[in-house]
Amino acid sequence: MSGLETSPFAGRLGAVVHGLDVAQIDDQVATALRSALSDHLVLVLPGLAPSREELRSIGALFGELDTHPYLSADDPSVPEVIRLDSSATVKADVWHTDATFYETPPSVALLHMVECPDAGGDTSWINCHDGYASLSPALQDFLLTLTCVHDDAGQGGRSAEHPVVRAHPETGRPALFVHRQFSRRIPQLSRPESQMLLSFLFRWQEQLQFSCRWRWSSGDVVLWDERVTLHAMVNDTEGRRVLHRATVLGDTPEAFAPDRIGERFDLPKTASSGYFGIGSYEF
Repeated sequence: MSGLETSPFAGRLGAVVHGLDVAQIDDQVATALRSALSDHLVLVLPGLAPSREELRSIGALFGELDTHPYLSADDPSVPEVIRLDSSATVKADVWHTDATFYETPPSVALLHMVECPDAGGDTSWINCHDGYASLSPALQDFLLTLTCVHDDAGQGGRSAEHPVVRAHPETGRPALFVHRQFSRRIPQLSRPESQMLLSFLFRWQEQLQFSCRWRWSSGDVVLWDERVTLHAMVNDTEGRRVLHRATVLGDTPEAFAPDRIGERFDLPKTASSGYFGIGSYEF
């Protein structure tokens, strides 16, 4: 038995995990954490308050750790863990997934809330599997034929081209892989067509029913799957937020298998309302 207790805190993604002892992580615990992340995409470890070294150790359960392309660690002995201070760094309040301008974007991210305001400054996430599954079969099929160019908005000249719909490397499930921050254009389309389609996809997947939201307390750790989620800070406070962050290296995004074009990917049904009533949604 891993000793971990996992309970969802939202309908489409997100779960709270209790019972983790950082000093006693064995193979069974590591396997349980990886399985929970695969199931829920976002995991919250409330009040864990790890040291930088412990945060690094948790991240290492999911792969080799990266360093941030723009920010440096404040403790040279733990270069994989950076410090984010809202009084000194830009607030990430736009829906995004990190560093998609790399050929191999990150796979998992971890945040430890060191200091947070009494109210406000929550973080939200979007389930990009559900964003794709909610689309019509014809649009699902069309998107499988497209790629998107991502760039870093002139902060280093980095760019990469990725499939609009990527397959999760472990589960094989398809997910939208575009977002407002770095996704620029679809080269298979004319510029107006690209702009219109990307604008639609951004707004479509940002619907609240695909999301979860976490109210931080000092000491909380949240980790999430960067490959199939978006995230954003809720910028509703002037209070200071200080966090430690670790990032796990990813792989090259692979397009969802083309031999499955024509197969319908639906949202799971809920007990109360069946499929989402997205057909009547108005932007």
